[in-house]
Amino acid sequence: MLRFITSLTLCPSDIRKICRLIDEHAVAINPLKHILVTPLFVQEESLRRIEVLKHQHGSTVMFDSGGYYVQIGRLTYEEMYYPLLQSYRNNPWADIYTLPDHVPTSQDAEDAVWCKVKETARYSRLFYQELPPSIQQRAMPVVQGHTSDQIDHCLKTYLSLGVRHIGFGSFGTVGKNSEVNIATNSAVDLARYVVEIARKNDIEVHFFGLGAPALVAMIYAAGANSFDSSSWIKAAGFGQVYLPFTRGYNISHRNGHSELQQGITVEQFQELRSLTGHQCPFCSTIDELQKHKLNRALHNLLAIQETVDLINFGDHRTIKAIYERGSPRYRQEYEKWLAPA
Repeated sequence: MLRFITSLTLCPSDIRKICRLIDEHAVAINPLKHILVTPLFVQEESLRRIEVLKHQHGSTVMFDSGGYYVQIGRLTYEEMYYPLLQSYRNNPWADIYTLPDHVPTSQDAEDAVWCKVKETARYSRLFYQELPPSIQQRAMPVVQGHTSDQIDHCLKTYLSLGVRHIGFGSFGTVGKNSEVNIATNSAVDLARYVVEIARKNDIEVHFFGLGAPALVAMIYAAGANSFDSSSWIKAAGFGQVYLPFTRGYNISHRNGHSELQQGITVEQFQELRSLTGHQCPFCSTIDELQKHKLNRALHNLLAIQETVDLINFGDHRTIKAIYERGSPRYRQEYEKWLAPA
């Protein structure tokens, strides 16, 4: 069964508002059942609120290392190591602890990629050895690399540690600071390879940073056990809304000139909502959805979870109909992803 892990590296007030809205509307799906948080980049109050969600509401919690923040230049890889180690030691209550990884970008030269891959493997081993044994059992190193040799370098190191979880983070990157992950064909092939090796060793695999509903069929077909995303709230900030297995569409204003900000009319949104079977309290009033970021964010969050539920329960007829209604690109990719299954 595929699991969606909600990235919740947010300020305390946003976490409070999200929890309050979920409780007030008594949503049928719990979108905070699985949570990812980067302890180095949240306030202490946020971390304590997430600890409460774990102990009082049964949420599972994955700690992220902060590799993304190294990727976008917020700190160096070396600066992350000791503060992260101290944070993990001070918070022994999480379910998974991501080891520090140095993320290669699509813009890196081959020698720079190799350098980051070797640093990731070497420092992950050292970091693992400095963790208390109880946390070592919940440690998750991250495979990085753009070639099979680089992937094998990481896998050889991690298999020798006897870990039960492995992350994959080397999807393509775009954006000014390489801040957006994309699923290139070569990266998907490497991710499948990681899953193949992991399964032979009874290891679960997590995919980092991919979360648009349109990509869930690929994530599922590649064999991941889980994936995370903050796209639900980032998209909402740009006025975008998701529906199960769709890309994001801008509903706050009509914009037909930008591929990134492709607009959708209220009528088109209602048609897609009917096709996907989506209903939630956060999109029941279109005016509120258009005006309020948190309404869009929680709607998006539920849409991603519904996407995962549909694919876990094998509702391929509905999934196929949604992809056929979408862009030609996703129609073609869907056939590659799930038609053999």
